[in-house]
Amino acid sequence: MTVSEPILDDISTLASRSAPPRRGADLTNRHRPLALGLVGIAGALAAVSLLGPLATDVVDYRVSETLRNQLIGLDAVSLVLVAPVALAAAVLVLRGHVAGLPLALASGAYSAYMALQYVLGPDYAHIAGDNERIFPLAPLLVAGGWSVAFGAWNAVDVAQLSPLRPSDRLIGLIGLSVLAVPAFIRYVPALADWTSASPKDEIYLAGPGFGWAIALLDLGIFLPLTVSACVGLAGRRPWARKALYTAAGWFGLVGPAVAGMAISMYVNDDPNGSAANALFLSGLGMAFFVLATLVYRPLARRRDGAG
Repeated sequence: MTVSEPILDDISTLASRSAPPRRGADLTNRHRPLALGLVGIAGALAAVSLLGPLATDVVDYRVSETLRNQLIGLDAVSLVLVAPVALAAAVLVLRGHVAGLPLALASGAYSAYMALQYVLGPDYAHIAGDNERIFPLAPLLVAGGWSVAFGAWNAVDVAQLSPLRPSDRLIGLIGLSVLAVPAFIRYVPALADWTSASPKDEIYLAGPGFGWAIALLDLGIFLPLTVSACVGLAGRRPWARKALYTAAGWFGLVGPAVAGMAISMYVNDDPNGSAANALFLSGLGMAFFVLATLVYRPLARRRDGAG
């Protein structure tokens, strides 16, 4: 052994001790709380779905028969679609996959959006029930949902994403603009009726609390978010991709949920349900789901770079 060999060994040892951890391991540690939040959201959504009228009826909601039928459809979609998406997002985040954080944006937004309705919608003064028992899950879904969404927003590094092709930008901009119109324009005649002296909308009358909660969330949060995403995409703003993933992902989950509500009303012979409404909302929900799939598809081009 020469004199230089121990010196080289010492340098090698010091270098190995001071070397930074691998990027994948670093990302896993940094995003572990986010992944745990996604698992918590998935578990809470599943619990709410299974405790309600969809499965066990352990919780008796203070709602009319029409709203009960809607909750069955909503819980079904939350259980078979949204909870698995949240779990998939958690796995992808832990693996450092680039699609994990954008999926977390959608999962968090959906969870916070739906949980508020379960608390604000029921008629506590006039209908018997005990849905107060499920309230502890609501703060978890609302606070956890927004925490996950905001955490994912801050963690997404747009510079690390694969370049957005012109065709992908057009799909996001045109698709989101076109499909959002029927989703939001319906509030023009609806609000005119709801604010009149004698509202005629039977579904609204079956649960005014749900109607106003949904209208406030749609028009106060997700309409501005959708407009911002479209404006940002048109102006090629870097943050527009985050807004696009949030808006398109939220629509991609909420659209099927609304369709599930309409289908449940029709299947259960609800007087306010109809085959025409179920078909229309199913088509619209499928269109939003397809749009979300197309928006998220470019993320599969790269596996690393989750931010």
